[in-house]
Amino acid sequence: MKTSIVLIFLFLFSCQTKKGQKENTDISNFKQTDKSINKNEHLFTLNEINSENLVKIIPPKNSDFELPDSTAKTEPYKNEDFNADGKNDIMVYLGACGTGGCIYGIFLNQNQNYYKLVFMDYLKGAEFEVENNGFISVKSYEEIEPYNPSKLSVTKFKFNETKYKYELDTTYVYLDR
Repeated sequence: MKTSIVLIFLFLFSCQTKKGQKENTDISNFKQTDKSINKNEHLFTLNEINSENLVKIIPPKNSDFELPDSTAKTEPYKNEDFNADGKNDIMVYLGACGTGGCIYGIFLNQNQNYYKLVFMDYLKGAEFEVENNGFISVKSYEEIEPYNPSKLSVTKFKFNETKYKYELDTTYVYLDR
């Protein structure tokens, strides 16, 4: 009789433990889902509207990001895999043009329509070059003397995988003699 009571008690205890483990699993799954939602909190949402040649940019909720020119039409400039991760990234024209060129932003695709802004600077006469590692570098050309294209300031930006952003790589003067 004592053996029967002990077996029943062990059975009930093991059922209670399994139920508790199942609840803990459900809670951990919820927390994991919650983390994946929070992961996108700091990313931009980009929606490309091809019929209007427009990129609608929605900054992260807690961001103080503002477009450099609120009147400019944010247009797609180049769709390419800038960081060689197999995802289609986008360079967007952001306006604010002056003698040094116009401001462009490079947004790297993180998942679906969520992007990370990794570059925002003035570019003039932009050219692109695929590096040995598959990353795309960006060159900008500006005349040193007005209306004299034989003397150019060349600026090259490269993607820094460790810092996950584009950085100034080299600047030099090109002379066409």
